[in-house]
Amino acid sequence: MKRSAVLLALIAGLFFPGISQPESGNSFTLYRDLVCSKDGNTSLLLDLYLPGGASLPAGVGVAGLAQEKDNPEKMINSALPVIIWIPEAETEKFPTPVAAFVGNGYAVVSLQAGVDSTVLNNIGLALEYLREKAATFNLEMENIGLIQQRTGGYRAAIWQKDMLQLKSVAAATLQTNIVAASDPDFSILHSGENSGALLTFFDKHLRNGKQKESDPLALKCPKDSWIDPVTNPIPGTTYHLFPTPVRGENKQGSYLIYLPGDYATSGERYPVIYWLHGGNGNSREGAWMCEQLDAAMQRGDMPPCIVVFVQGLPIGWYNNSKDGTMPVEDVIIKDLIPHIDATYRTINRREARGIDGMSMGGYGSLHLGFKYPELFGVVSSIAPSITSFEMERKEVIAPTFEDDTAYFNANSPSTLVKVNADYLRNNTTIRLLAGDKDFLYVLIQHFHQQLKDLQISHQYGIAPGADHDYREVISKLEFNAFEFWGSAFKALE
Repeated sequence: MKRSAVLLALIAGLFFPGISQPESGNSFTLYRDLVCSKDGNTSLLLDLYLPGGASLPAGVGVAGLAQEKDNPEKMINSALPVIIWIPEAETEKFPTPVAAFVGNGYAVVSLQAGVDSTVLNNIGLALEYLREKAATFNLEMENIGLIQQRTGGYRAAIWQKDMLQLKSVAAATLQTNIVAASDPDFSILHSGENSGALLTFFDKHLRNGKQKESDPLALKCPKDSWIDPVTNPIPGTTYHLFPTPVRGENKQGSYLIYLPGDYATSGERYPVIYWLHGGNGNSREGAWMCEQLDAAMQRGDMPPCIVVFVQGLPIGWYNNSKDGTMPVEDVIIKDLIPHIDATYRTINRREARGIDGMSMGGYGSLHLGFKYPELFGVVSSIAPSITSFEMERKEVIAPTFEDDTAYFNANSPSTLVKVNADYLRNNTTIRLLAGDKDFLYVLIQHFHQQLKDLQISHQYGIAPGADHDYREVISKLEFNAFEFWGSAFKALE
């Protein structure tokens, strides 16, 4: 009890305004499966993405820390110009590859696709619905943009009043085209050149040339985003969906994956690192880490590895929620890892499977790595949020742990490391990194001491002057952080 009291006093002295991971940019609001028209038992559905939206700052943090409030100013006051995405017939409307345009100040609509003969009629029905809801959703309905996926590429057009009398979107007076003979992952559409050309076209015709810059990687997700609605991948990765049967039939999740440069030609199998994002984050948050890992592989500091950037719920804690509605842990352990091993040339052994993460993700890597030591041979954690139930903001932990201190404690890395200490001591390579300016520094020191007391060998690195930001920690360490992976996977050679 005395030690806990001392820790509480120390952490209280460190309170200051801050966030618990790199700034994630603006959020948006997503409305799924709005019924814009109904004909008997058949409904025409659309998804609507709107700029702005409530999000918890950082997703983790000690109670009492100054918090960023939901900022009404983030909601755009002037009416929003509308862009409608029309996928190919018989393909899914969610996720839409142009969702990131919401960051540029557009309301993005993804319309349920139909055969070519019904496309214009479906657009007309959607527009009737959107006009009825214009005040509710703050939509500017005078000028409408369209992006149609078609054979050979994409067509962007401006909706005309007489368009329902035309045969197709191709007959629009104002249009521009992107050529793409094959673009299964939308990488051609996502390229800076093509997305920039589309935005220039719509800015000119929908808002008199006014532009708003936005980084797709910086958009925060809604809180229930098992699938990242923004499909723009980290450079060097590709975006994928996978089935999550533990959540129920026809449910899916998403991930980003980095494959080594020689993957397509080598025929080799590779170790895997699972990277877990921080609270209120998403898989795109690992962009800087992906760049650094790639450079480290190129230098030979570590072997070529597959890196999976996990899409965890923004406030899911990488735990199964007590009420069973958010089985984040099971999705990763029972769905994602088997999917990765079945889909890619992994070395399917614990010695070749690592896990790492930042903040809430650092907590998650310790939680999963210590709870499932038979799956993970390498466990790394950067600035983990290993706080106590009493310290945490209740709005952050309630969706997962409810008001149950015992459930919180049972899933804590501090508990799990004691439960599996004998196995971890002899079989797992462990690393713990943090900055000495981190508001969690005292708690991380305490966890380091716990590992020492349990005689569990681990690398412990403190970055002088680094705050609660994984980029700062890695950059300011007094040693090469990536040689850790080279050493951990050396036995595989």
